[in-house]
Amino acid sequence: MSDSVGVKSMKNQLVPPDGGWGYIIWIAVIINTIATTAFSGCFGIIYKDFIADFEMGSTSITFLNGINALCVSISGFIGGFLLKFITIRQLGLIAAIFLNLGSFAVIFVNSKLVLFICHGFLFSIGHGLLTIISYTIITAYFLKRRLLSFSLCQSVSAVAALFSPQLVQFALNFYGFRGTLMLLSAINLHTFVAVCLMQPVAWHLKKSEIRNDTEMKLLLHNNTKNEITVNVIEEDVEKKNFDTAIKDKVDSDLNSAKNRLNTFRKEVVKAIDLRLLRSFLWSNAALGLAICGSSDLIFGFILPQVLYSMNLTANQVTLGVSMLSLGELITKIMFILFNNMLVKFKSVQILSIGIFIAVVTRIGMVMSKNVAAILAFLAIMGASRSTIFVLIPLVIGDAVKPEQFTSATGIFMLAFGFTNLIIAPTIGAVRDLTDSYPAAIYILTTCFGIMFISYVVEMYTKRNRKK
Repeated sequence: MSDSVGVKSMKNQLVPPDGGWGYIIWIAVIINTIATTAFSGCFGIIYKDFIADFEMGSTSITFLNGINALCVSISGFIGGFLLKFITIRQLGLIAAIFLNLGSFAVIFVNSKLVLFICHGFLFSIGHGLLTIISYTIITAYFLKRRLLSFSLCQSVSAVAALFSPQLVQFALNFYGFRGTLMLLSAINLHTFVAVCLMQPVAWHLKKSEIRNDTEMKLLLHNNTKNEITVNVIEEDVEKKNFDTAIKDKVDSDLNSAKNRLNTFRKEVVKAIDLRLLRSFLWSNAALGLAICGSSDLIFGFILPQVLYSMNLTANQVTLGVSMLSLGELITKIMFILFNNMLVKFKSVQILSIGIFIAVVTRIGMVMSKNVAAILAFLAIMGASRSTIFVLIPLVIGDAVKPEQFTSATGIFMLAFGFTNLIIAPTIGAVRDLTDSYPAAIYILTTCFGIMFISYVVEMYTKRNRKK
């Protein structure tokens, strides 16, 4: 009989659905994104009187932003680790509890310490966990439509961010400070619904048949030989005395315990992926993105105060924040409409254009004295913000293997948090020492400029290596 026979077969490969329940996942991610980011640009509007009453200077405000970002990043990093041991739904429930606990407790804020604990710690932990969950589940459900999915989900969130300043101003006028916080807390409760909608992708994978030639090997075992081996073992066991058997049993248990401990250590090291941490952390896809994201986030955090310092009225400040969101929304819609054309370009190339726009518009806004020009620059600036944050998961996905995406995203969020904790207080201190917001903005713009040069050098180097 032949040891092996050639067989021609159809190989079934499981692939992401790229639709189906993935459209429900869009709804879940949109809810999470609205809860975590849609009202982030309104911090200065919501807490304007609170900041004045408790004499919070720029250093305190930017330090709160740094604590916020650090908690988001650490929870995101830990979330990537936890997803190797628990399901997305289980982690999502934990995230929703933290997020809603923070947003509800902040209603009763009466000191800077309470604000730091509720908004900077509890809310941010939920924010970070929901972010890593959203990135991971979109990546798992979509392959061909991944850019479209991220763009669409963030576009709907941008629509909410566009009208959030008006909603917040309306709520402040009619319901007051704490009534507005109560309204936002009610909106955040929808994250529990979003978590319930996040079914495991394994339930919805599609079979894709691939024709291939395989050689199936039929291994023949000698049953007679197995029987002889069993008999010899039985005879040896009978010859052992009772004490030797007990000793062997104890040694066996000790070895088994050591093996289980070593296995656990290996699983932990594998889950954290220390090799990836060392190689990926200092790359442009991690640290570079973190610097860009931190600079943009800090700018958005202090934007209302910047506009107030430029002698804009409360309505003009609200309009300015809305113009930034409008530019962000239009850019995300363009990502959707021109998705088929944009996929021909590398994500790093598109990101570099967005960073360049960030540099030009910030310089233009600071140098402008006309309100219309300032609003125009803010609208164009929204394009850079949209480009940076939409492309974060895509740039990371292009830099690592698919199975490393969750760990790499966690590493990015860790870098994002620490860069925020370093840059934010520095910007606040510069502003307080110089009593000038333009000086602070120029430092943030310099960060963008350095990263633009870094990405251009990286693309040039990689192109020459290929040649």
